[in-house]
Amino acid sequence: MTEKTLDAFMNDPIGHFDGSITKMHTMPRGELEALQREAMAQRFAEHREGIEMVRNLADRLGIAQVKDFDDVTPLFFAHTAFKSYPAALLDHKRFDLMTRWLQKHTPKDLSQVDLEGCDSIEEWIDRLDAGSDLRPITSSGTTGTISIIPKDKEGGYYGMRLWRLFLFQTFGKEPTREELEPVVDVIWPNYASGKLGHLRMVELLKREFTGGDESRFHALYPQAISTDLMFLASKLRAAASRGELDRVKIDPKLLARKQEFQELEARRPEEMNRFFERMTTQLRGKRVFMTGTYALMYEIAKSGLERGVKHVFARDSAILTGGGTKGFVLPEDYMDVIREFMGVDRIQEGYGMSEISAFHWACDEQHYHVQPWVIPYLLDPDTSEPLPRRGVQTGRAAFYDLLNTSHWGGVISGDEITIDWDDPCPCGLASVHIHHDIMRYSEKQGVPDDRITCNATQEVHDEAVNFMREFEG
Repeated sequence: MTEKTLDAFMNDPIGHFDGSITKMHTMPRGELEALQREAMAQRFAEHREGIEMVRNLADRLGIAQVKDFDDVTPLFFAHTAFKSYPAALLDHKRFDLMTRWLQKHTPKDLSQVDLEGCDSIEEWIDRLDAGSDLRPITSSGTTGTISIIPKDKEGGYYGMRLWRLFLFQTFGKEPTREELEPVVDVIWPNYASGKLGHLRMVELLKREFTGGDESRFHALYPQAISTDLMFLASKLRAAASRGELDRVKIDPKLLARKQEFQELEARRPEEMNRFFERMTTQLRGKRVFMTGTYALMYEIAKSGLERGVKHVFARDSAILTGGGTKGFVLPEDYMDVIREFMGVDRIQEGYGMSEISAFHWACDEQHYHVQPWVIPYLLDPDTSEPLPRRGVQTGRAAFYDLLNTSHWGGVISGDEITIDWDDPCPCGLASVHIHHDIMRYSEKQGVPDDRITCNATQEVHDEAVNFMREFEG
């Protein structure tokens, strides 16, 4: 392979595969793996040089280079690595030290970020946005603290262009101009902005899906959600588990916004009704993109069918769901309910995580096909040793994301997955596929989880606001 081919594969897969999802997922396995090995070796060399945490670990383990796939697994970070800072730093607003901690995880230069007078998490992340190439994302903080992942701006937009390819193209044929550059209305059943991983998608969706037309973006709640409020919620959950709720202190600046948060809650039913009305009248028959968890999509669809509303959108609309069903018991026909309400040809499903850039899309056989720039691994859940890359194997999911440049691309997830390494999927895609049933190890073990998802957003937001109601002022 030429250096030009390798560079395009690991830095611009859209260009390398001519913007075709068919080409991305029909490359012969041996040819793809040869490219992946070369790209892995080069990306590791770059990150060993540029990311302090990777360099320190590699030096400690005596790893100077990697050649085979399993060579890199000792260097994988647990998905909890991005909340490895002392939580007291946020409590005491030591954003100078938080910035130094974040710098250890990214090759992007943070030395020019102005921290003078910074006195909230929200403002700190805004300062990072303004003074660096990063656009960090946070988790909902359901286990006592919040994850902070140093995503970069251009990587975010590139990832959304990849979404656009997979949402509107049809595998097995070359894409048309309309498929490559669709302009649709975006229905967003969530808050309009925020620093959580899924809310950071809003600006990306506006640019890549609506052609920059703000009137084509339709959010359920027009407000932003406060990162500082979510951090308070994370502290409340941790304190409650220890029986120490009486010791939780609230930032006076946050407490001063108590009335604002309570009014937001009070407006929620009215906003939901307006959202539903807009979705089923103003957007009826239009081509749209809409995404949400299984449970959220089902509740919207069920409510619509109960009102006698169905077949709402154009058949070629892009509807994406996923995210698990923890905490919700859905009927066996929940996908049929969603499909009947939406009126679309297909409901697309996907599997991904905020720690890596890629989203793996489900085929008609309900298998998630791993993107060619991501190297999948299965690890023994107890020892983290890599399992054989042959046959049908079940274990802890891990990934090495070659496209990830803003932070280390090797991550061990909290998911139990099954991969069929040998048998090709009947759908025709040649790529490695993951079976549809995916479970969090935390669910099996009955322990809390800090997955970066929209599932917990409203729940933990409301917990914090309800706690604040008890305080005067």
